[in-house]
Amino acid sequence: MRYEVHGIAAFVAAALLSPPAGALVAERCGPAESPEKHADWGGTPDISISPDLGLSLEEIEALLARLASPDPGERAATAAEIERDAAGSEQVIREALWGRHGARNAEMKAAMQKARRIAEDGGRGGDGSVLGALVSMDPAGPETGEGARAATRIMALLTALGSLDTMAAYKTMIEFSTRHAGVFKSEIGEMLVSRGLDALPALVYGRGSEDADLHMYSVKWIRDMGNPLLGEQVRGIEDPRRLAQLLEAYASVNELDAIDVTLSLTDHESIFVRRSARKCLESYGVNAKWPVRRLYENTFGEEPGEDVPVDRLLARLYSHFDERRIARAIGDFDRGAEALRRGDLESMERHYRRVLRDEPMFPRRSEMAEGFLALAKVRERSGDPEAAAAAALMAARVARPGSLEASRAEARRAWLEAEDLRRAGVPDRGLYLRVSQIEPEHDEAAAWARRLSGEGTTVEDIAARAGMVSIFVFLAAALVLRRVGVLRWGRWR
Repeated sequence: MRYEVHGIAAFVAAALLSPPAGALVAERCGPAESPEKHADWGGTPDISISPDLGLSLEEIEALLARLASPDPGERAATAAEIERDAAGSEQVIREALWGRHGARNAEMKAAMQKARRIAEDGGRGGDGSVLGALVSMDPAGPETGEGARAATRIMALLTALGSLDTMAAYKTMIEFSTRHAGVFKSEIGEMLVSRGLDALPALVYGRGSEDADLHMYSVKWIRDMGNPLLGEQVRGIEDPRRLAQLLEAYASVNELDAIDVTLSLTDHESIFVRRSARKCLESYGVNAKWPVRRLYENTFGEEPGEDVPVDRLLARLYSHFDERRIARAIGDFDRGAEALRRGDLESMERHYRRVLRDEPMFPRRSEMAEGFLALAKVRERSGDPEAAAAAALMAARVARPGSLEASRAEARRAWLEAEDLRRAGVPDRGLYLRVSQIEPEHDEAAAWARRLSGEGTTVEDIAARAGMVSIFVFLAAALVLRRVGVLRWGRWR
């Protein structure tokens, strides 16, 4: 049974937006010394599903074997399944791509040429894509045979990688472009261009490759992307991590034209962009001297001394930026606390999350736990257990370790998990016991723990019995009244 990606990603994102109390999670940032040695070029990592939740090599191979089915419907469904379940599988897909596919390059080339013609004509029931055309072709046909089977395998894996939108996936695609005599390089390039600016950092890294073929390949597809201006790139990339990766890519190829933009982003609202920009400036070294001096003069209205080193100028600039930003965060925190007092939990969440986004280690972050716990309770009552779990997770992340709020957050998360398992038909007595141990006043958890151990009844049982007792009392009263009424009628007569 495959996990749903979006629900897991929501929890991962919530956790990363607010690191544990005590210290900021150490993450890579800035240009890697040898980008080609890293699976994702190094630098700021993507938010991605854990590889433990991805497909195994055996599962990938089993799916790829089904692509050779004589049933075109099963082939199409299998290709869609590979793409749908690819999250967290970048390394495994890479191993499968670099494995043996059982066909010569010339055979795969012939199959790809035929698939392109089918895709262009929109025939054979395909979806207009090259993969769709390959899937529609008979893998046992005399014209295509082994070439079609191998090309279908490879295109299914490449399509799955392209859908992941991670630097590790893009890097694998670019590196694979020169394999098999470049049979798949056009399709890979078109996939990258279709992803727009999200794929641009990977192509910039590729442009800096020592491999001449990869260098020229990346330059060609950047041109096909329209060679967007750097300002357009920065404005067009919405994901802060991807923007950080863009700065790191340019720093890795020592793109001096990117220094001014990088310097301007050292005060970006996202911590990922700020940290990356500041690390990138270090890699530019003396080339950043004059842009830094200009920014210093524009910020403080004074010209720095000639003998003041660049790192001291940057230190004062960063201190100024951070103090100003903390002031904004305090304002958001105060507005969130006021919204909590009014009972406006939606507004509270908005303000608190903005604080955590801009200042993950905000000094008063532990005070937010009460609000997130209240939000978790309200969302559970409204019938949204997933949103309730996300709010409880945030409460656990910001609460001070060992505090009452931390214990309540742990109990709330355990309760939500226990209820989720019970509704799925696999109740866990241990979780209910854990809740009742943390919060002895949690009667529902205690009742379920007793019921699951055979020692008692649930709250629902108690309510049902109370209802039955009420019915019996009502019937008894009705009979008594009727009896009294009959006696009185007899006496009157």
